[in-house]
This record gives sequence, structure tokens and C-alpha cells, in this order.
Amino acid sequence: MTELWSIGVFGRNEAARIGACLRAIARAGQQAAPRARLHVTVLLNGTTDDSPALAATALRELGLAGAVYQVPHGCKSHALNLFLHELRPPAAMYVCIDAYAEIQPDALVRLAARLDASPQALAAAAVPSSGRSAAALRQGMLQYPGLHGSLFALRGSVVARLAEAGLRLPVGLYRGDGLLGAFLMHDLDAARHDWEWARVAVEPEASWTTPQWQPWRLRDLRRHLHRLVRQGRGRLESAALRQAIYQGGGFAALPVDADRLVRDWVAADPAARRPRPWRDPFAWLAFAGLRQASAPSPAALRPSLVLRNDAA
Repeated sequence: MTELWSIGVFGRNEAARIGACLRAIARAGQQAAPRARLHVTVLLNGTTDDSPALAATALRELGLAGAVYQVPHGCKSHALNLFLHELRPPAAMYVCIDAYAEIQPDALVRLAARLDASPQALAAAAVPSSGRSAAALRQGMLQYPGLHGSLFALRGSVVARLAEAGLRLPVGLYRGDGLLGAFLMHDLDAARHDWEWARVAVEPEASWTTPQWQPWRLRDLRRHLHRLVRQGRGRLESAALRQAIYQGGGFAALPVDADRLVRDWVAADPAARRPRPWRDPFAWLAFAGLRQASAPSPAALRPSLVLRNDAA
């Protein structure tokens, strides 16, 4: 019997890469037949370029069943919430892919095989095969399993349980993939279940590639600097999340808004927790930004449909 594999593609201003990403998914779908057919949901958040139109064109030309959505607010964690709670079709397996990544042709088949071979696992994680830190990251993931945002798969059954439990990532959270991994490691309940590494199985033969960033390209340099600030924010988030989850009542204690999470954590002990520019300049910049930030409006969080393609 043919299964449905639901693919979520997440990106912001990826006009240069979205076509290659979807072509790679189509090639991987060909290898998945006849076991599975694909449904692709593209969620472009905070996008200001023409990637929605390019994604719609690629979906039609490739004959991929699915839909393209635009979300005004630029937040991948919120886009993941929309995919897992509202926009996904019922499926045997859910796969999350960054719009700048090109997955290998056998990646989907290998992730499914890893889940088949690991009945205790709730998810299967792929590993990178390009980038300056790829080798170190691969080794680290094999030793300490986790989800890498560019490519991972979730069992359909655990996604259904996650939605039923109402578990959502705080809006604005930078390390949403890491928190999603924590949900899985605790079997969706940190108060009742201990952390188990075996709940995420790493498949070392499933991989993806991304373009190399070049420091002499202004666009790449800006993205790299933005990433450093976001990583600084991530360090603050990680400390705030640990306290909220393990001292504040489990996943139910998480607020809706990640800015509030970090602000409240710092305010509880500002002398020790407020980042200093000479110690962690990027975390300091991130905190300065979130202190000025306001919560997005409800309208900015709602997805608008760009295209629905019902190809077989």
C-alpha cells in the first residue's frame, strides 16, 4: 500500500535556492516510489523577494502535489507550528527541510529505512555533507543525536500525538529544531519521561548540501553576521528554556512568545544573566534587539495561500 510522506519546506528570501531545493525533493520522491508519494508544503515566512512565485512555478512544473504559503512574520518556529498543527495532511512520515538545502536523491528513503529499523525512535535525523563544520557536526550528531533543521523526519504517529497535546514552539524562538528535539527526547512530556537519546535515530547516509558562503559577497556576509547575532540569542534562549522546562513545570510552562521567555529569565537575575558586550557581544546585540521588540499581530501570524497544486 502506498504511503504519503508529507514534506515541509521552510525559508525566508530564498529565491536563489528554492527551485533547486524543490527539484531535489522531486528526485528523492522518484526514488521513494512505489512505497510512497509526496505532498509538499512550502512555508515562506517574512519573505520579501519573489520566492513565493518561484516556488509555485517549480511545484507546478515538477508535478509535485502540495501548496505554497506566505506568512508575514519571519519566524521558522512559527512556520513549524503552522505545518505540524494546521497545514499538514495525514501522513505516515513528515519531513522538514530548509529551503536553501538540496537533499540527496536517496535521503527520504534512507530516513524512512532508519525509522523502520529503529522502532523506539520517534524521529530520524540526517547529517550534513557540505560546509566547513560538516565533519564535526556529523560526528557530534552520531555521538549525541538531535535534529538538524536542514533535514529530519518525524513519525506520523508522534506528530499526531504532538498536535493532540498542543505542544508548540514559542514564536520567535531561534533554536526551534532543538526544542522540537527535546520534545521527542522526553516523549512529549518532560515531567513524566526521562531524556532518551534513542528517541532520535541518526542516519549517517542521509544528507543534504548547501551553498558555501563567501565572505567577499556582501549578501553572504550580512547573512553570516545576522546568524552570529541569532546564535547569541540562541545561547540566551537555551538557558531560559532549561529553567522553564526543568524548574518551572515542563513543556506546559513554556510561554507563547520567545522574547518574553528571555526577558523574564534575565529580569529574574539581571546582574548574573544580562549579557555584556565584552563577554558575549552577539548575545548583547540580540538582547538589545528583543528588548525593543513587540509581539507580532495576529494577522502577521496567519498564512496566506499562494498556490495549491493537486498533481498526482
